[in-house]
Amino acid sequence: MDFSLFVLLWITSALNVEGALFLQVFDTLPQDREVNPGELIVIPCKVRNRKGECAWLKDGVVVGKIPGKYTFNREPDDGDCGITITNTQLEDDDGLWQCQVTQASLQELTLTSPEVKLTVREAPYPPIIEDTTIQIVQGDPFTARANEPKRLHCIARKGNPPATLKWFLNDVEITTNVNQTNIRDLEKRKTWQAVSALDMTFTKEDNHKMLKCVAIHDAYDTKAKDITVQLEILYPPEISLEGKPKEEIIEGMSLILRCRADANPKANIIWRKSGHSGIYDIKDHIEFNPIRRTDSGVYSCSAKNDIGQSQEMEITVDVKYKPKINLKNLKVYAKRPRAQLLEESKSKTKSTAPYLSEAASSTSSRKKYSWLQRIGGDPVIWQERTNNATFYINNVTYSYQGIYLCQASNTINGIFNTLKSEEIFLDVIGPPQILVDTFPVTSHLVVDKDENAVIVVLFCSDPDPRKTFWEWETFRMDTNSNTGRHAAEDIQRIPNQDDCYEAKLTIHSVEGGDSKTYTLVVENEKGRETFSVALEVREPFLLTMMIGGAIIIVLVLICLIALLICLFKREKCCFSHSSGFKPAPESIVENGCPDNDRADLTTAKTVPYCTNPGIKGKIATIGEDPFYKDGKKGAVKFVEGANGIRSKPDHPISANADRNDNRDGISFGSLESSVLEPDHRDQPIVTATATINNSRIKVHPQANINTHETSSMRGNHRSDYRPYQSPSVEQAYI
Repeated sequence: MDFSLFVLLWITSALNVEGALFLQVFDTLPQDREVNPGELIVIPCKVRNRKGECAWLKDGVVVGKIPGKYTFNREPDDGDCGITITNTQLEDDDGLWQCQVTQASLQELTLTSPEVKLTVREAPYPPIIEDTTIQIVQGDPFTARANEPKRLHCIARKGNPPATLKWFLNDVEITTNVNQTNIRDLEKRKTWQAVSALDMTFTKEDNHKMLKCVAIHDAYDTKAKDITVQLEILYPPEISLEGKPKEEIIEGMSLILRCRADANPKANIIWRKSGHSGIYDIKDHIEFNPIRRTDSGVYSCSAKNDIGQSQEMEITVDVKYKPKINLKNLKVYAKRPRAQLLEESKSKTKSTAPYLSEAASSTSSRKKYSWLQRIGGDPVIWQERTNNATFYINNVTYSYQGIYLCQASNTINGIFNTLKSEEIFLDVIGPPQILVDTFPVTSHLVVDKDENAVIVVLFCSDPDPRKTFWEWETFRMDTNSNTGRHAAEDIQRIPNQDDCYEAKLTIHSVEGGDSKTYTLVVENEKGRETFSVALEVREPFLLTMMIGGAIIIVLVLICLIALLICLFKREKCCFSHSSGFKPAPESIVENGCPDNDRADLTTAKTVPYCTNPGIKGKIATIGEDPFYKDGKKGAVKFVEGANGIRSKPDHPISANADRNDNRDGISFGSLESSVLEPDHRDQPIVTATATINNSRIKVHPQANINTHETSSMRGNHRSDYRPYQSPSVEQAYI
């Protein structure tokens, strides 16, 4: 049973394998094809183990064998079911084709290939460019405003398949900015309309560039066709100025100023000049040949077209020229509120106040003016009065009268130019004036007795003075007259100073009574002027006294200074010989009172007296040199106590001596104690003043106390004896 079943299954499997090995299958499937109209095309289709009949479908409809059009084998032995299409046409052959093999038995299905596309090419129309719905003809310009977005369409109609469209700007592809769409052409079946939209914002730099759309299609004879248009980009003008030279503009040279306008459409140029109303010119350039100083100014140009207007641009024309001066003589009246010399450009007019004249000049380029007045005669000195073009004189005096010239200078292209005017004379007219600031005139004169006093006053007057006289007290004396010791000389003109005079009054052998105030009075038809001079007569005795007194004062001062120096040196000298003293024995200078208070006058040993139990005994030795009093040799010893100074009790000249005692020709002054340096604070210094035989002396601390000398104050040894030289104190130890 089982064996029979196994055999049955084996036979069935073998039959299935044999059937599978002989099924119909495609060896070669059909492929898409493109063909030009009228050409022959073969669509391949090959079947292995073909048992059924071959058939072809176009757009789902069975195609029969048509001689001269469609040719294929229905039952090919080699299984080649491919179809040959002759004289292909768009309307007949363009479409979807499918290869089929019918079933040979019920166990097999119909063998069907995928549909393939047979395209019969149709050359599209040449491309066109449209702006919205307006077609741009080949060769015509395309006009657009700069910086405005624009959309253009390139269209290739009635093509199969649709054409591929590309954009170029001056042969540079800009297809990245486009989007192509293909739609069925409604006018011709089975054709396409290719549309490429270009979104572009053109600038003025794109003006006159070539915009091209290219349609690429295999049906074209040249494989591609294009349309090219020239861009006409409209934009407002932008201007630039040309022609200004790098160097300075000099009068007489030629100059062309050009205003260039970059605009589309072409712009109109307008020139204007500062200071002039209206339009200066309406062409693209202005020419100066030659240029003059009156052409100086600020020029501006602007441009305008239908799209807009440019901004104005300015250019400054500064014509340089050498100085040129034209002066007129002028007359200024003295003591008017203001007078002025004017320097102005010859091309300008300026009205002037009464008595003022115009002094015209012109210059340029870092110009400098100077008004110079001639001072003196030999040598001639030119004094600069002002460095302004206009010379104002406030409170005119005769010192301003004289010869002037104007000097103008400038620098052009590094070359210095200077020009001086002709000399002009400034005439000052007015009442007389005493020129105190100009001439050496004094209002106080000192003269020794018996000398001649000469009073000189300088003045100026235009018109000439008609009266000139001197006055003092109640006396009046005209010039050019003499009375006794007084002589009034006639007025004399001052050299090199027009309209100025010298008046001189001489008083011979002056006396004390001549010390008065003398006044010069000058009159002319414009007014009157006075000037007073105080004369002081100096007595010779008084002068001698003054000189002698001064000498005495100087000598006294010298003596005082010398005396002070001597005293200072003497005091220092008194304390410079410490080796000549015998200090008190150390055993004596102790706290408390000693048993023996006797003093040996021969050895000059001293014993302190008990002054105060709380005070350490201190001995002041006024020298150790002996002196003679009433034929006796003695020494002065004193100590410091609580109640002043006390001498030894057994000595006749020091017992109970107070600071005012003057017995035996010796008086004691006050005692003062101070403190030594920190190293000697236990050794106070005493300063005492005494009078010996009416000679006043002063005891004071030694200026420099060294360690040895300080130590000797406490030792038991004494200094060597020295004879008495003078009533002075050399050393003082405490």
